[in-house]
Amino acid sequence: MKHAKEYRVAILAIIAAFLLYFGFNYLKGINIFHKTNEYVVRFSKMNGLVEQSPVYVQGYKVGIVDKISYDFSLDCPFTVTFSINRDIEVPYGSTVALVADGLISGEALELRIPTVEVNGYYLSGDTLPSQIEPDIISGVTAALAKRMDPILHSLDSILAVVQGALDEQQLKSILGNVDATIENTKTITKKVDGILADELPVLIDSIKFIVSDLHQVSSNIADADLRGVILKLDTTVNGVNTFLQNVNSTDGTIGMLINDKELYVSLNNTVLSADSLLTDLKAHPKRYVHFSLFGKKEN
Repeated sequence: MKHAKEYRVAILAIIAAFLLYFGFNYLKGINIFHKTNEYVVRFSKMNGLVEQSPVYVQGYKVGIVDKISYDFSLDCPFTVTFSINRDIEVPYGSTVALVADGLISGEALELRIPTVEVNGYYLSGDTLPSQIEPDIISGVTAALAKRMDPILHSLDSILAVVQGALDEQQLKSILGNVDATIENTKTITKKVDGILADELPVLIDSIKFIVSDLHQVSSNIADADLRGVILKLDTTVNGVNTFLQNVNSTDGTIGMLINDKELYVSLNNTVLSADSLLTDLKAHPKRYVHFSLFGKKEN
């Protein structure tokens, strides 16, 4: 019992070492509980491939790069050892390509397995054929160069036609016209500078004078008794409102004249009667005025 404590410490140390080893390999992408097969492939260059780089089959990760060694005395100095899951069989005719693993992830290996009928399979430890795919930048550059090539040929043809159509004297004339245009531009620029130098100060003085006048006007407006004017306007508006209220009211004389309907009817009848009277007076004046020395009043 006195050594039980030491045993527990030893067991805990073993467990911690195992967890450390398992975790370290797990972070590297190695599953120590999964059996793998190792294969060898040789390359003339690495393009940034490093140990622990992934190995893909049709885009699916099936293994990692275990070791990279080199011998520069060989045509293919780099020897790469990689391991993949044991349940993946590698038939004859398979190749291992060095490919770009995205834009910033570096390089990776891609195991390309043929889909045709095979005659056998590679064993663990065998050396597989290799090939190197161009990286993304190189591929884009090559594609651009391929597209730019006909454009460059076209430009070359155009320049050849221009050179054939224009002789040396014509080229000199064109260049002379260009020089003359540049000189005219310089002259115009100098004239504009002179005009600005002469007129700009006068313009600035005028603007200052206008600003000064505006400032004086604003000062006069500020000094005016705007409050008194506004109060007078308010008094006038109140008076007008009071007058209109009296007019609309039936208490005042004007209100009674405007709002009394019977008065309106009476006045209207009176006007009609007066109009009838005047009409009859014009038609039969002798009925109303008798002025005759010998005549007789007309009935």
